[in-house]
Amino acid sequence: MQLPAPASFARRTRSDDRIRRAVAGLQVSVCRQVCESTRPARARRSWWRRSARTWLYKIATMACLTALDGRSRRPLPSGLAAPQDDHRVTVAAREPTVPWLQPAPDALFGFDDPAVIVAGRTGVRLAFIAALQLLPARQRAVLTLRDVLSFRTAEVATMLDTTPTAVDSALRRARARLAQAGPVETDLAEPDEQAQRQVLDDYVDAFTRADHAALLALLRADVEMEMPPIPTWFTGRTAVHGFLTARVIRPDLWHLTPTRANGQPALIAHKRTGDHYEAYGIQVLTLIGARIARITSFNDPTLVPAFGFAPVLET
Repeated sequence: MQLPAPASFARRTRSDDRIRRAVAGLQVSVCRQVCESTRPARARRSWWRRSARTWLYKIATMACLTALDGRSRRPLPSGLAAPQDDHRVTVAAREPTVPWLQPAPDALFGFDDPAVIVAGRTGVRLAFIAALQLLPARQRAVLTLRDVLSFRTAEVATMLDTTPTAVDSALRRARARLAQAGPVETDLAEPDEQAQRQVLDDYVDAFTRADHAALLALLRADVEMEMPPIPTWFTGRTAVHGFLTARVIRPDLWHLTPTRANGQPALIAHKRTGDHYEAYGIQVLTLIGARIARITSFNDPTLVPAFGFAPVLET
């Protein structure tokens, strides 16, 4: 399924009567099932564990599929054009007409629960979500329910009002399409939390002090950088490092605050303006080993308050 952008989630949900009716129906159904049940307490608890999760996900899945009707894909720049390997190229103007994919705070995914962290991070990564949108809506639903949420084939068939054979077929097609799109499970080589924090601290230090050599040491040779809503994106250490050092970083120009987005390390970016720092956007980092493999810099100031940070910081 397509994850909503945090800055527009509330607005879009309020404006979508179909989702609102589905949620209202869900609340009524839950109350009816709980209040009208006459089974013993142990049986009710067993029923809840066995059936309620599937039943609730069915309602949510069908509401999402309905909401996706007629809605366009939300891409990243890497999904629209070829990369640049020379930082001296003319950078394209912002493209506000494209419904860009945007990051979401980890709090939206329940990542304060260790069990959810282990099971769910792969399924909300930016690269995975971007690739997922290449699939038809029902294939997205099957892949998410089976490979991310770990429902059984029979349960998914019940949710989607189809057969187990159809679910297995859709899952095979979805996996094959994602394999063609390229690897998206970069977290397989992600460092542990302590190593992540060290990389993040080193990156913040190099970025804010404009230490070019330290920044270069943190980047993989095949690092990529994209900056929605700017369509231009770069690939390769020389291009990414050259772009950052020539056009972006200056001593004491930036204030970066660590956070997390989509299960990945991220930074809230404020840019100095006079005697204070103003919200600029959010950088989401993809790490492989102890190096940065991708920098996705969402240059949208409205995202900063959506992550719970002040739009203005005093120096």
